[in-house]
Amino acid sequence: MAAALAGKAAGDIFYVSEDHTETTAGLTLTFPGTVASPNRAICVNHSGSVPPVAADLRTTAAINVSGSSSLSLGAGGAYIDGVIFTTGTGGATGTAAINVGNGNNQMVVLKNCSLRIASTGANCRINLGSLDSCYTSLDNTTLSFAGTSHAVKVTGRVVWSNTASALLGTMPTTLFVAAGNSDAQVVEVRGVDLSAAGAGKTIVGSGTGPTAVYGFTDCKLHASVTLAATPASTGSGEIDYVRTGSAGVSQGRYRYSGTLTEETVIVRTGGASDGTTPIAWKIVTTANALLPVPFEAPPIAIWNDTTGSAVTATLQGIWGGGAVPNDDEIWVEAEYLGDASSPLASFVNDSKANILAAGAGQGAGAGTWGGSTTKFALAVTFTPQQKGWVLLRVKAAKPSSTFYIDPKVTLT
Repeated sequence: MAAALAGKAAGDIFYVSEDHTETTAGLTLTFPGTVASPNRAICVNHSGSVPPVAADLRTTAAINVSGSSSLSLGAGGAYIDGVIFTTGTGGATGTAAINVGNGNNQMVVLKNCSLRIASTGANCRINLGSLDSCYTSLDNTTLSFAGTSHAVKVTGRVVWSNTASALLGTMPTTLFVAAGNSDAQVVEVRGVDLSAAGAGKTIVGSGTGPTAVYGFTDCKLHASVTLAATPASTGSGEIDYVRTGSAGVSQGRYRYSGTLTEETVIVRTGGASDGTTPIAWKIVTTANALLPVPFEAPPIAIWNDTTGSAVTATLQGIWGGGAVPNDDEIWVEAEYLGDASSPLASFVNDSKANILAAGAGQGAGAGTWGGSTTKFALAVTFTPQQKGWVLLRVKAAKPSSTFYIDPKVTLT
């Protein structure tokens, strides 16, 4: 395929036969396309129409490298459809890699493809992106590994979507690992079945390195997998998931200062529900939680129709602390429309007045819970000047503590 790319121009289309198989010792495919005018490499039935039509699309073209060499896909802009890329089986440590992107401002879109590490050598990688200006898209594209120390390293922005049975071969102990460079990682995973990674496996590791932001939406997980390890530092990792789990729907968050997971046992009667099952938020802070940098839960939105008059937003919680927690240990912040003529946000919270003030106990809680011991309430009063959404964020700063929050807001 490298020969086919030689001397070609941005925007050119390349058709790859469905029975095409090539093997070479190390390979770099450099597409001449740009982000504005990408090349297209499309696997089609060579016995089909000329030019090919939708019915001719296939997913069986194979490009392989031998030994322990790497396979690189470099492009200013490329769209590749229906090709299987496989490294050699050589056993050298870390040398058999698949590199997608090898420069600035690149875009590589893989659709109906597969990226496969065949080497059993330790620490082989699928590297997605090369600098933080790179964009990589995996659409219905699987990843395959041959060793538990293998992994994916991301640089730049990656979107992985619409992939059933997305993980093949030997499951890595940790799927996504830190990039080990200074470039940011922004990863969006939507509608991807990751359930082949089971007990003892972690989807997102905790390694130090650049800021890594991961979002999982509508993904399937194994019931025993760890979605994410606790990030190694305040700025090294942010992992959120929505409607992602082994069954039903769930929501959660991983931060250096704590985690939030969905709770279905210690719940408040008449409280929040996903439409079928009562739920609460279980917040577990780490030893790293601090008042200046607390764990912050996802925002809870509630519509407000009142203007010019005070309203009170209340959340109910429970914990095992024996007495209600103090307002510098857990509190709620409201973001609302406090300006009558602009969308500039106003903020109010029920924490202590300032960093030097003494903490005081939160209010007593109400309702019936399915576990834990001490109920408490988080409440803020404010005067909106416009109708609109009010966003409430629970923040927890007491280290190594567990709180349960009913995310159903009462607005009075």
